[in-house]
Amino acid sequence: MAASKVTFEVSSDLRDLMDSHPEVNWSAVFREAVSRHARALEIAKRIRDEEEDPRVRDVAARLKRGTARRYQRAVDARRR
Repeated sequence: MAASKVTFEVSSDLRDLMDSHPEVNWSAVFREAVSRHARALEIAKRIRDEEEDPRVRDVAARLKRGTARRYQRAVDARRR
């Protein structure tokens, strides 16, 4: 896979702070942060897509109804 260059703009204060830590590979830090964020977005997208699937909505509705029934039975049992 060929590497691509990307330029980030940071405030002068942040640049000064980064410059005060030359031992850190800031390119690697940025790559890892961007990679984590992009993966999180992909996971969120998959979850959203699954929630839009009518089969998933049906299962979720059944689970909610079952949970509501169990909760109501527990409440009723405490009142007795």
